[in-house]
Formats: sequence, structure tokens, C-alpha cells
Amino acid sequence: MRKILLMVAVALMAAMSAQAQKIQIVDNDGNAIPLVSVLTEDGVLIGTTGMDGVLADVKGAAKVAVTHVAYKPQLVTVASLQDGRITMEDIDYGIDEVVVKPKPYLYVEYYYRAFSYIGDSLRVYTAGILPMAHEIQNKYKGKVQGYWAFGGAANKALTWNTQSMEDNVQGLAEDAAWPAERWLANHQKYETSIEPEDENHFIIKNPEEVLGHIVYSDGLSYTTLDVDRMRIYGERTNGKERVAKFMEDRDYTYRYTEVFRLDEDGKVQPENFVMEQVHLEYDKKEGRKVNVAYLYAVDKGYMDKDEVKARGKEISKGRKGDMSLDELAEYERAHNIPALSPEQQRAIQTLTKQTGKKK
Repeated sequence: MRKILLMVAVALMAAMSAQAQKIQIVDNDGNAIPLVSVLTEDGVLIGTTGMDGVLADVKGAAKVAVTHVAYKPQLVTVASLQDGRITMEDIDYGIDEVVVKPKPYLYVEYYYRAFSYIGDSLRVYTAGILPMAHEIQNKYKGKVQGYWAFGGAANKALTWNTQSMEDNVQGLAEDAAWPAERWLANHQKYETSIEPEDENHFIIKNPEEVLGHIVYSDGLSYTTLDVDRMRIYGERTNGKERVAKFMEDRDYTYRYTEVFRLDEDGKVQPENFVMEQVHLEYDKKEGRKVNVAYLYAVDKGYMDKDEVKARGKEISKGRKGDMSLDELAEYERAHNIPALSPEQQRAIQTLTKQTGKKK
């Protein structure tokens, strides 16, 4: 009888340990935080939180590192969590609000980071400086003024992907000063609307489902949007079934979060961009590919053409296009950019420096 009871106890313990350990990540006000990267202590990607801030299973990890563009990174012990809940603290690195002046360009100096994973393995990392002149009369469309970066890849065959990621980040920066509230109004084919939930919370939706949220908190606007669901619906309703099916077959997930500072009237203006995070993943033959990009505004101001050129020359002094990890760290400290978690830093150290062509 004692042996039977022992076997039953062992079986119960095994069943309990095999249960999925769910976590939910929220801000100080209890709002869910989507797009949080959850990693092991060794920097291996476990997964990313959904629109409800939930990751269904930490896959047996005793400790997890959580990272997001707008919040301080943390390393937490899973067993110590109450109801699997993690609260992340806001990042506010103090960039000044821009005073509007009658000049043709909004100059923004961006700092970016971009990661690429196949499954849970980090394959490519790049980070660097991206100065951009946004044309005010052209919906704040940006034009790159320089390009200085570190690029690290798992092997030489992935060098092109390093350059590809840098090009993708440049595309993000070109449109960064155009808030979601504005560009959604120009995409009527997607039948997307923004509706108030309460005074500081808005829902982004189409006729079929909720696609995202806009939350006003402590003078900032946080927008999270499920772009793939918006696009699939839009392509299908506009007769482009083939495009919609391709995205569904590859199981596309494309989401982003953007943060803008609210002006004194409580409005979101292009000059008040603070930061952005983009998350894209889809199935490939070699596994699930995950790309994550962070974009921070570190300096900004209104300029004319000559001032933009002068700023580009000034920032390029002493730089040949490439940067080292030490130079990146120095730049981060000088501009109060939050440091990467030690778990991510260790993973990046295993990559070989690779560089693609520079613009």
C-alpha cells in the first residue's frame, strides 16, 4: 500500500511540474503590456506576451528576464510570483518636448536595436544611430542623414540579414513621426476605427474584432496594434484573398507598440515621438522566425536644409560607418538609453561581428 501511495505521489508531482506556467505582465496601473520579450537567464527567447500581456508557458524556466522598449528590464523568479503576475516599471529617459518653429524639417536622431531569432536561438543583432530629417509638408516622411551601426550574426551566411534588418529599421524610422491615430484615418480600406472605452482608453477595431488599444498614462500615449489581423481582414474584404491566405498559411504575427508624449492639450503630435517596438514572426522551413526592433528618439528639433546638413556632418565626425559594442554602450550612457538586460548582452557576445554595405 505504501509503494502504491508513493507511486501516486510521484505521478502527481510529475503532472504538476509538467503543467504550463502562465505569466501575465502589467504596468503600474494594472494595464496589460503586450510584446514583452520573455527570455531565460542565458538569453534564450521563451516567447512574447500577447495583446492581453499573457505568455501561456515559460517552459519550465525557474527565472525569466522580461524586456520591452518602454519599461525597465527585470529578472524574476517564477515561483515567487503571485498568480504569475509581473509588474514592469516605466522608462522615462527625459527627452525634452520640442517647441514648434516655422522650419521645413523635424530632425530626429534615433537609436535602434534589432534582434532576429530562429526558434529560440538569437541569430542576428544590430544596433546603431539613425539621424532622420522628417519633411513636415509631406506627412513627416523621413529621409536618412547617416547610418552608423554594429551588426552581429551567428555566421557569415547571415550577414545579408544583418543589413536587411538595418534597412527595415530605417523604414520604421522614416514613418515614426506619424502617429497611429493619423495613419489609421488614411487606411479606410481596412475599415479600422478608434472608439473611446473611457477617458484615457481607446479601442482600435474593425467590424470583426478588436485590433489594439490606446492608453493615456502619466502624460504619455501608448498604442499597441495587431497589424497582421488588420491587414488580413483588409486584403480579404478588398478581394485579395491570395495575400490574406499567404499571411495565414505562414501564421504571420505583426504587432507594434508606439509611445508619444502628450502635448499640453492632451493630444498626440508628430514631434513628440518617444519610442517604438515592432514584433514580426512567421513560419519558415528552418523554424519560427522572430524579428524584434526597438527605436528611441534621443534628440530632436526643427531645422532648415542647411542645419540638417550641418548636423549630419557633425554627428559623422570620427565615424566610418561601423560601431563596436563598447561605442554603442558609450552612446547609450550619454543619451540615457536603458541598457539591455545582462541575459541579452551575453547572447549578443556570442555573435560574430558582421557588416553589410553601409548607406
